[in-house]
Amino acid sequence: MSSDSSEIIVPGRADFIAAKPTPSVIRVAQRYSNAIVGVLGISGVDYDQDELERFRELAGERVLLTPNHPTNTDPALVFHLSAQVSQSFRYLACRESFDHCLGLWGHLIKRIGAHSVIRGTADRASFRATRELLASPASKLVIFPEGEVYSQNDTLLPFHDGVFQLAFWALEDARKDDESATLFIQPVALKYKFTTDMRLPILFSLNRLEHFTGSPIAHTASTYERLRGIGFAMLRSLEREYRLPSPKEKDEDLESDFTPRLEAIKEAILQRVALAVGIPDPRGETLPERMRTLIHAIETVTRDEPDPATKTPYDTELRRQQRERARPLLRDLDRIANWIAVYDGYVREDPTPERLFDLLVRLERECFGRSYLTGPRRARVRLPEPLNLGDRLAAYRAARRAEVRAVAKEAEKRIFTELRSR
Repeated sequence: MSSDSSEIIVPGRADFIAAKPTPSVIRVAQRYSNAIVGVLGISGVDYDQDELERFRELAGERVLLTPNHPTNTDPALVFHLSAQVSQSFRYLACRESFDHCLGLWGHLIKRIGAHSVIRGTADRASFRATRELLASPASKLVIFPEGEVYSQNDTLLPFHDGVFQLAFWALEDARKDDESATLFIQPVALKYKFTTDMRLPILFSLNRLEHFTGSPIAHTASTYERLRGIGFAMLRSLEREYRLPSPKEKDEDLESDFTPRLEAIKEAILQRVALAVGIPDPRGETLPERMRTLIHAIETVTRDEPDPATKTPYDTELRRQQRERARPLLRDLDRIANWIAVYDGYVREDPTPERLFDLLVRLERECFGRSYLTGPRRARVRLPEPLNLGDRLAAYRAARRAEVRAVAKEAEKRIFTELRSR
C-alpha cells in the first residue's frame, strides 16, 4: 500500500479516506492470499510456527504491527500473515495509493481495512482515526514505521517516533475505560531470497547500464568492479546536472568512498526543490522527513483550486501551468526516494545476489524509469518477541520523548537482528 512520489494529487479529491472493512471481501482475499503473493513473484512464504502461535495468543489484545518496508510487495506479505493467523488486520496507507488505477485500488484496500495518511504533514484526521483504532479492544493495526519503501533487503531506515507516540496515546485512552488495558508492539521482519541462480540476469543488467551511462565496458572485470564503474559514471553525470564539483580525473579513486558525493547530490536536490517551492529549509530531522515535507508542499499547491464563484478560464490555465511546473520537481524528489537508503559499501560488505539486485534495481530505475531485472523469490516472515507498552507506561509518563524513542529503537533492533540472521 505504498507509492512513489511521482503522482500529482487530483484536484478536488478528499484528503482523508476512512477504512470500510468488509468481512466478505477480507475472507475472499485471505482465501487467495497464496495466489496474490504468487502474482507478485513470491513463490512461497516461510514462517516460524512457534512465532505464529505466540501471535495467535494476542488475538484478544490491542496490537500494533510494525514491519520493515524493503519492497512494494510487503503489504501483500503482511496480508498473507493475517490469513495464516486467521485474523483481520487494519492498515495505514499513504494517501496517494488510494488513487491508483483511477481509484479502483483505493476502493479495494479500504474494504480490506486501510485508511489513509498524508505523509509529510500533521494529518489530524488520520492521526485521530489511528489513535481511536489502536485504543479499540482487540484491534490489529499495521503501520510501516520507516514511512518509505527503501529497496534494501536487510537494512533499515530509522523508525518514525510518531508511530510509537500514537500507540502510547492510544494506550492512555484505553486505560480511561479499563485500568488493565495494554497494547503490544509486534515487530515484523520481512526478508526475500532468490530461488534461482541470478548471475545471468545480473550480467545482463550490468551490460544495459554500462551502455547507457557510458561506463567502460569491462567484461573481464569482476561484478563488483563493473558495478563501481557504473556508479562512478552516474555520479559524475549527476554532479554536472546539479552543478556540483567533481574531483579532477587525476585525483579520482574508484576505491574511494562515494557516500559523501552521493549525500551532496541528495542535499542539492532538496535545496533546488525547496527554492522552487518557496521553502527555505524543509521541515524534518531526517532526509525522508524533509523529502515528504516538500512533496506535501507541492501537492498542496497543485491541489488548491480557485474559488468556483470567481474562477475564470485564465485562473484554470494558471493552475494547469502550476501542475506542469510541479512535475519536474516531483521527478527530482523521486530521485531522492530511489537513493534514500543507498550508501557506498552496501554490496561490498555482503555481496549476496539479493544485495546486488537491490542496487541494480535502483540504478535501472534511475536510468530507464523502471527496472527490467526480475527473479523468483521466496519470502521469510519473522515475528520477534513483542513489546508490552503496558510495562513501559510508567517510564513513558516520567520521560515521554525518551521512552517513545527507546521503544522505536527497540522495535528497530529486534527487526534488524532477524534481518541479519541467515
